Formats: sequence, structure tokens, C-alpha cells
Amino acid sequence: MLLSMLHGQNPLASRRLFVLFVATTLAPAIGLGWLGWRMVEQDRALEKQRAQERRDHAADLGAAALERALAEIEERLTSVFSAPPAALNDSARKSGKLSGGVTIVVFGPQGVLDHTGAALTYYPAVPPAAEPSPALFAPAEALEFQGPGPAGAIRALNELAHAKDPAIRAGALVRLARNYRKSGDFPRALAAFRNLGALADTQVNGLPAGLLAPQGSALILEALRQHEDLKSQASLLDADLRNGRWLLTRASYEFAKEQTRRWLSNGVSDSEERDRLALAEAAESVWKEWQAAARAEPNTRGRRTLWTGDQSLLALSRSSPGRLVVSLVGPQFLQREWLAGLRSLRAAQHVDFALTDAEGRPVLGHPEAPVSRQSVRTASATRLPWTVHAISVEDGFGSGGMSGRSQMLLAGIAMMAVLVLGGGYLVNRAISREVTVAKLQADFVAAVSHEFRTPLTTMRQLSELLVQDRVSTDDRRRQFYQVLLRESDRLHRLVEGLLNFGRMDAGEMQYRFEPLDPAALVRDVVAEFRQEASKTGYQIELQESGGLPPIRADRESLARVFWNLLDNAVKYSPEHHMVWVELAGIGKRIMVRVRDRGLGIPPEEQTEIFRKFVRGAASRAAAIQGTGVGLAMARQIVEAHGGEISVESKPGEGSVFTVLLPCAEQTV
Repeated sequence: MLLSMLHGQNPLASRRLFVLFVATTLAPAIGLGWLGWRMVEQDRALEKQRAQERRDHAADLGAAALERALAEIEERLTSVFSAPPAALNDSARKSGKLSGGVTIVVFGPQGVLDHTGAALTYYPAVPPAAEPSPALFAPAEALEFQGPGPAGAIRALNELAHAKDPAIRAGALVRLARNYRKSGDFPRALAAFRNLGALADTQVNGLPAGLLAPQGSALILEALRQHEDLKSQASLLDADLRNGRWLLTRASYEFAKEQTRRWLSNGVSDSEERDRLALAEAAESVWKEWQAAARAEPNTRGRRTLWTGDQSLLALSRSSPGRLVVSLVGPQFLQREWLAGLRSLRAAQHVDFALTDAEGRPVLGHPEAPVSRQSVRTASATRLPWTVHAISVEDGFGSGGMSGRSQMLLAGIAMMAVLVLGGGYLVNRAISREVTVAKLQADFVAAVSHEFRTPLTTMRQLSELLVQDRVSTDDRRRQFYQVLLRESDRLHRLVEGLLNFGRMDAGEMQYRFEPLDPAALVRDVVAEFRQEASKTGYQIELQESGGLPPIRADRESLARVFWNLLDNAVKYSPEHHMVWVELAGIGKRIMVRVRDRGLGIPPEEQTEIFRKFVRGAASRAAAIQGTGVGLAMARQIVEAHGGEISVESKPGEGSVFTVLLPCAEQTV
């Protein structure tokens, strides 16, 4: 009665305890969380204000640094422009080493006069160089085209190829290589082009010898199908074109570039070449405007941005009717000089910089960040060519992030929440387990009470009949005595089983291990159980293998295990009155298998039935008596003997319980 009341009231009391625990813990946690969140919001607002101040300060410093860098370039530009014509070239070269992405080009009425800094890939106009008179080479060309052919021309050109004047030598070598090629003497043609390449900037037909030589060599190698040498020669030529080695017009550059692309099968330009091309396009644009003005304006200076390709370039110019000096500033300068010079400022203020042109196109950096994270200095306010953007970086400072103090506070709140939730989960789990155990214990007490009540009721009835001398014959009286003995044995086994289970559960069970014959033990248990089972119409069939090795075991404990398995097979087989027992050796272990064709066990219960007080749903539905400790006790006994017990079963098809025990030599 007491256990029944406990079972009825314990879940409600447990739930109340859980609700009380959550209420007393969660309320302070919510209050702490609200206060912490308010502090975080205040800290975030303060940090945003500080970040805005840092951005504003950084934007002012960045704009000032850019203005200083441009002023230095303009100072060099003015120095070159102010130099007298006679010292123009020296002034350009001595104006100081220019940073990458910056070039100064000096133009005269007929084209480029000189340049310093980053070389351009081509120039809008190149002044013609003085070349030998064509009449000097006329006799050789007459022999080549009108006379005996290349042989006579070669003899005439050999003398000119050794002239002291580089221009004469260059013209002779070009024609000499052509005649060698016509005559099929390719090695001497290649040698003539190598000698021509040594003359470098000497002009031949308006082109530098250093360009004509690799072009001619590549054409011969292409005709000879010497692809590896051709690629090597074309790669050298392509590198010279990329680096702006020669003063070329746009047409000459594009023709030579197209040849190298064909030879190299590669039409992709690298970033450095694209930058040089952009500078060349900007120089060409400024040159055309100067030419269009007919050079009639007095000395002027200019600063404007040009968008060429996908880049924004700055053109600083000084011009007069007879001279134009242009300084071109590309993204490389902004990246390497201006932005790199602000590295310490960017790290200290946690900002990055970007530039945009008058149309809002990005010149440098990534100005796509939200307006709330930017401080902007417009071109109209700073008189710079571009708009300067100072942007807070994503490091938790003023960009919607949190400072270290806020993060620690939120971490503490999160830990409190985890503690509350984790504690609530553990308390709920513990309470649920206690409720489950209490229910199992109540079911166990009810089952044991029922198990005791049945034999006690029988014994009481028979005892009353015997005491009241209501038994008519001696045979009848003897039958009653046999029933009393059988029920007494049943009670004895039940009590002994409960006591042994209690000792096992408390870890106080003592085993008496001794060498045993497993076949004899199983036969004795089966024979004894047959006497009980035959009264209810059940049959036990034993199959055993001979020559089994002995085992070290506690006879009484193992007999209790096998008896329990046989008893369960009979109880849970209400319709099939046949049980099979198999005894065999498997390697160094003994196998005892008990099989029935009873109710079966669902897969989800096949592990649970070996726990104490647990009984299957099928047994409860069929009102089959039991205490729920038999299999738990069997598992403990088998494991104490160094063995294992398992079950294979399907609902409606029966069950097979298998016990594996080590042989005597394997027992520890």
C-alpha cells in the first residue's frame, strides 16, 4: 500500500520540484541577461562613437598623405618642364627615382623626346631617327632583285655590314639576313640577326634594331619548325614588349604583340602589362588634346583623371606651345606608395582606405561597405583627384561588433543559460529515472506479491482441509501432502531467488567455483525441470555433443540460470508445448542454447529485458506472471563466470537464448 501511494504521488512531487528549480534559477538568469544586454548596447553605442572619431581622423590623415605624394610628383614634373632644351634629357633622368606606376614623358612637336619612371608599351608619336640614304644600299638591292640574286647581294652587303656607322651596319645586316634566308643559309641568317640585335636602339626603317632582330629570328625558326627555340625567342621578345624596352608607336607595338601571341598561342596579358597599356592610352589622350589645341595656349598646368580600360589614372601636365611634360599616376603608385605608407595608421585605427573617381567608380580598395562604417572626404572638399573613403574593418570595433568586455559579458550570460538549461535537463532526467525506477519497483512488489499469493493460497486451503479432517481417504491425503511439498519448493525457490538477486545487486554474492562437467549439469537441470513441465503437458528435448571439456563454475548458480531459461520458455509458449535445449562446444567455449516457439520479443526490448524489474510488453498483455529479475540475475551470474548471454527473437516466432561459458583452461 505504501509503495502504491509512493508510485501515485512521486511523479507529481518530482514535477513540482523541477518547476520550482527552473523558476528559482531562470528568473535571476533572465534579470542578469537583461542587465547584461543593456550594458552591451551602451558599450556598443560608445564604441560606435569612438570608431567614428577614429575614421574621421584617419580620413583626414589619408587625404593629407595623398596630397603630399601628389605634390612631390608635381614638383618633379615642374623641374623637368623648367629645364632648358639642351638639358632636357638630363633633367628628366635626374628628377629622382619614381615609384612604380608613375612615369614622366616629355613630348616635343614631333613626338616623345624622353621619359623616366615606368616605361610605356607604346607612345603616341616617335620622332624619326636619322638613317643612311637608301642609295647606299641600292647596288646590293639591284643585285638581289635584278641581277644574279642573293649571292651577289651578299658579297656587296658584307662590306657594309662592317662599317663604323651603326646605322649603316644595321641596314646592311637586315638586308644580309634577308638574302641569307632567300639562299637557304638559315644559320648565317640567324647569325646576322644576332649581330643586328647588338645594335639595340639603332633605327632601321623606323624601327629599333633590337625589335627587328628577334622578329626576324623567330620567323626563321618558325619556317624551320624549331618550336622550342621559337617559343624561347618569342618569350624574350614578349618580355621586352611588356617592359616597354623600345620607343614604339601604337601600330608597331600591336603588330609585334600580335606576332608573339601567335607564336606563343597565348593572348592573355598580365596585370603589369595592362597597367602599362593604360598609362600609354592616357599619354596618347593627353598628346592628342595638346595637338588639337595647336599648341597655341601659353604655359598651362593641369590635373585630371582619365578612365582607360578598367582603371582610373591621374594625368599631371605642364605644357607650352613647344613642349608637353606629362606625369601619369597609376594604381600601382596608390597601392605601393600611398596605401603602404598608411599601414601603421590602418593598424592603429582599425580602418582601411579606398578611392573613387568623380563618377563613383572604384579606383582603389573596396568602397562598397555600408555608409555607417565610412568616413568620406570628397574630391570637391579636398581638391584631390579622387574621393577618399576611410572604412572600419570587421574586427569588432564600431562596425556593429562588440568589444572584449562586451564579449566576456555575453559569454558569462551564455554560460549561465547553458548552466540553467543543462541543470534543468539533468534534474528532469534524474527525476524521470527515479519515477521509472519507482514504477518498476512498484510493479516488482505487485508481481512478487502475486507470486507469493498463489502458492500460499493453495497451501492454506489444503492445510485447512487437513486440519479439519475433511480428507476422506489416505490416497487423497497423500496427494495433498505432495501438493504442499511442491508449493513449498516453489516458495523456497522464489525466496532463494530474491535473496540471491539482492546479494548480487549489492555485490555481496559469493560463488564456489569448482570443475564441473557441463553435460552432466545440463542433463540434471533438464531432467528435474521435465518433472515439473510434464504436469502441464510440456516436453523438453535435449541435444548434446559428447566429449565436452569441463568448466569452472558454481553449480547452484548455473543451474539457476538454466532453470530460469527453461521456465521462461515454458511460460512464454502458451500454444507450443515444446522446448529445445542444445549443448555443444564452440572453440574454447561451451554453448547452451534454449529455444522455444512462443510469443517472441520485439527488437527494441531484447536489450531491456536483461535489466532488473523489466518485463516485456507481450508478457504484460498476456497476463503472464513474473518478477522481472530472472534474466537480470542470469546475466550477472553468466558474466561472473566470464561468459555472455544473448537472445535472438522475432515476435510470433519464438526466442533463442544462448549462454557461452569458457572452458576450464580459459577461466581466470
